[in-house]
Amino acid sequence: MAIKTTVSELAKLPDMNAPVITLNLNLNKLAYDANEQLRVKNILKEIQKEIGPSIASFVNEVNDLIRQELPYDGITMISDRSGSNVYYLIRTSVDEADYHTDNSIDFLLLLSASPNADYTLLELNRDNSKLYQLQNKRVSPLAVENYPLTVQDALGTELRGGELNFSGRGGQTQYHGHNETSQEKQIDQERYYHVLEDLLKDDPSLREHDFILMGLPQNINLFKKLNKALKLADISIDQSVQSLAPDKIAELVNKKIEDYNNTHSNEAITKVFRDKLFTDLNTIQNMLNSDQVRHLFVASRDEINGHDPESYAKINVMIKQALAQDANVSVVKEQPDMPLVSAVSH
Repeated sequence: MAIKTTVSELAKLPDMNAPVITLNLNLNKLAYDANEQLRVKNILKEIQKEIGPSIASFVNEVNDLIRQELPYDGITMISDRSGSNVYYLIRTSVDEADYHTDNSIDFLLLLSASPNADYTLLELNRDNSKLYQLQNKRVSPLAVENYPLTVQDALGTELRGGELNFSGRGGQTQYHGHNETSQEKQIDQERYYHVLEDLLKDDPSLREHDFILMGLPQNINLFKKLNKALKLADISIDQSVQSLAPDKIAELVNKKIEDYNNTHSNEAITKVFRDKLFTDLNTIQNMLNSDQVRHLFVASRDEINGHDPESYAKINVMIKQALAQDANVSVVKEQPDMPLVSAVSH
């Protein structure tokens, strides 16, 4: 049975017997595209022809996973030549099915194609809100029991309108008399956001999630000011998304996450760790052998292949070692002046 895994977990496994088969599948296309189905069928025949009868069990595992209709855009399946050890990883960037055989697992390729972390998205407007989930770079509406979509749903008869109303928080009750409409709306908005926070922090399926806030800057800033319990992501979408479909929201959020990750990695090298970097390959290898690497920075596949393709296999081994030791491994893009590999020690 094929085992779902991650890149880090895969690195901790013993080396596979070469050749290692890596098969990329676009599950979305396979669900409806006859040409893609034929492509996969032919690829499996090619694999059998190249490896031999021993790979039959791998082919069976592939067909079994396809029949399961897994809820992912794509997957990468990995097996040794015997077909007895089969693993699969979630992918989001498979265009069409392909495969390759190597002497070992290409960890840099897998890291480059890994999906973003999952988030809960909270769309904030003055008098309404909405929840979405970001999974495998796809955005879809998220239904939460008793979630108040509007300020009216949350406050009911306590919605301010110039009458004597009260609000309670932290054991204190405050009474409000007649106020200007704008002040009343501000009070209602704050109370609404408190209700949202209380509901979400008490939901066992959500309270440990990272939340990305989406909305006009004044709404996001207000929620951040009031929030005491939710884990808010470092990024936010500072514009109204009320009129956007989920796929358009996904484009915005994924681009923001990618930009943040690139900047975070680049800044870590150029600012945070600038004077602590080791860049000599032999030195880094010795550090890995002694389990002394805290963070490994690696250039993209294109940059390595363009500048020093002969070092690719060696760098791939370094990545495996670092992942197996639970070191942080970052693929650094758009930094042509940086070395292909650099490391920070403990």
